[in-house]
Amino acid sequence: MTGRTVTLGNMTAATKAATKGAVRPAARMMPTDTTTPGTMAALVAERRAADDSVYLLLNPLADCAPEHGLSLASLTKVLGADALTTVARPDLAHSPKACPVLVRLAGCGDVPAPELMGLAQRLAQADAARRRRYVCGCLLSPLDGQTLADHVAARCMDFSADSPRGMSPWFEPLRLELLAASIHAETLGPLMWPIRTWLLPSSWGSLAMVNGFQRSTGIDVGIGVGRIGAELPALARQTQRDAPLIAQLLSAWRRSLQLPLPYAPGRWQGPSLLRPQAAAQAFRWIRQAREAGLSDTRDIIVLALHQAAIHPRLLDYEPLRLALASAAPGGASTVLAAYGDHAWHRIATHLDQVGSPP
Repeated sequence: MTGRTVTLGNMTAATKAATKGAVRPAARMMPTDTTTPGTMAALVAERRAADDSVYLLLNPLADCAPEHGLSLASLTKVLGADALTTVARPDLAHSPKACPVLVRLAGCGDVPAPELMGLAQRLAQADAARRRRYVCGCLLSPLDGQTLADHVAARCMDFSADSPRGMSPWFEPLRLELLAASIHAETLGPLMWPIRTWLLPSSWGSLAMVNGFQRSTGIDVGIGVGRIGAELPALARQTQRDAPLIAQLLSAWRRSLQLPLPYAPGRWQGPSLLRPQAAAQAFRWIRQAREAGLSDTRDIIVLALHQAAIHPRLLDYEPLRLALASAAPGGASTVLAAYGDHAWHRIATHLDQVGSPP
């Protein structure tokens, strides 16, 4: 994996600022280089408490070859059936083989096998461009497998996009990344606990980290089904509702980086798959597009791709914003195609300067 490990933070303020034009990072960078093969193992050793077990959370709905060392069949042979625990995802209770699986790599006092940790990191990297990830994360927790599985399953209800009866597969890396970016750490930490640390593959191709902790008052949110909907901000629920669209936009964004574009000053050229905080940035662009009057998925995505390639604040250029707002659904491509490279250059230059519109 490229880039650095990130402790995911809050994007509420950043999102508000972004709708006014500013784009700010949604998380704090940590100085851990994820290009080294032992990074996941090193982070586990660094974050693990004496009473923590080490788990992998795997998603059978994603692809993993039967002969791969992290397939459920392979792990059962190596670790034993008692090391694997099904997470009874509420909407898939009728199909347990499709539910996520917690794999205990090491119990309290034991060291996880380096080869399994290496396989997990490499597979997470290989899956970086896929919409559905097999490795959902590496978890540190003092809980036993069944209790932890119950906790993860219960939060599917608590973190749903629709309260009070919805559910969200929040354990999927993209969804968890969005939750961590839209909920203050002081709120999310106790909801994650007793998961001390969750290492997850991020939308931009690096490892990210979400930390849980007990409330300072000593009052525990509790394990299992305990509705916490009142604590979940509307912004967080919206991220879960928009997760499929965000995934679609991220996929289109990755593909666009392979296309030859004569004028693309904003195109990402860094070492990671996408720019850091890619999912949070995609969510901001979706919100901005809707605030500008766009509702068609095609329009939202094509506008976001232009923002990614040319300038993140294209909607600050009033003639363009008005033209997009007045176009028929599905017409954004036509509006944007009317601007040639020279026009885009003038607009981008204007947006970077203080002065009259070009």
